[in-house]
Parts: sequence; C-alpha cells; structure tokens
Amino acid sequence: MERLPPKPLPRRVPPLRVRELLPLALLAFACSAVMRQPLGCARPAPSPRAPSGAGHAARQASPATATAFAALAARKASVAPGMREVARIESAGDRVEIVRAEGRDACVRVAFEASSPVVARLLDSEGGVLASSDVPAAEGVLGQRGPVCVRRGDTVNAEAGGADAAVATVRWVAWEAP
Repeated sequence: MERLPPKPLPRRVPPLRVRELLPLALLAFACSAVMRQPLGCARPAPSPRAPSGAGHAARQASPATATAFAALAARKASVAPGMREVARIESAGDRVEIVRAEGRDACVRVAFEASSPVVARLLDSEGGVLASSDVPAAEGVLGQRGPVCVRRGDTVNAEAGGADAAVATVRWVAWEAP
C-alpha cells in the first residue's frame, strides 16, 4: 500500500507588525478627536477685556448714556447679524481706537450717532481710510457693503470730521465678526 503524502498544514497568517498597525491606530485616534471637536474649528471662549478705545480720549458709556446707546445697539439685527458687540464709545469727534486686532485679523461694522452732522471715517493704524460716510450725517453705518477688515496687529480707529465736528458728540458702537 502506498502512502499518501501528508496534507499540507494550513499556512499560518503572519502576525501583524507594529508598522502595519500604526496607521490604523493613528486613524482611530484622529477619528475620535474629530468626534469630540469637529475639524478642530471650535474657538476658545473670548477673554473678557475692556473696550480698546477707553484710553484714547474716549469715554465709556455711563449708565446715564446707556439709553442713548440702546438705539445704536438695536441696529445689530439688520446691520451686523452674527457679529458680536465689542465697543461702545463716546467721543468729541477726535480719533479713537475702536478695535485692536490681537492674535488674528478683525472684521468690524460700526454704527455712529452724532449731535450734529459729521463725516464719519474708519481708519487703520497708519491713517488710511477703510470706510467713510459720503456726506455729513447725524447717524449712519460704516462698512455698509460689508465688514471692514484689518490684519492681525492693526487697529480700527474712528474719526468724525466736517464743519460741525468740533462741537459734535459722537457715539460709536462696533460689532466684530466672531
């Protein structure tokens, strides 16, 4: 009797090596991180800060003038939807700092109300005009066609000029894109 050749043993699957498992492990960790914080887009909570125009010949809104600012702040829904209020400043028409772009670019819209008609302007730190009202007006919005943006480290300043600007009191309310 002839002997049959022995059946070949089933081949063992070679153990997976670390270099083969590493990409899979990295993918699993990345997926779990995205599930917790989608695409890493969550921004840190804004830190409380004083309005940046406080030290530039501007006055903070006192409780007595809070009602005067209420009309300007009420424009937010139509002027700056999705933006957050960053400044309420009252000035004598001189140049005041509205927003400082710290850590990232800043895009703002600014509403103003003056005691007499003025030409309101938004300026960058070098004095370049970012937005301006076309004619003297007692109230208006700067950045009507879209937010006015400056690069990180720059500032947005507001200034009122014109014939009656020297005696005008101007209230500024600014909103910044999140």
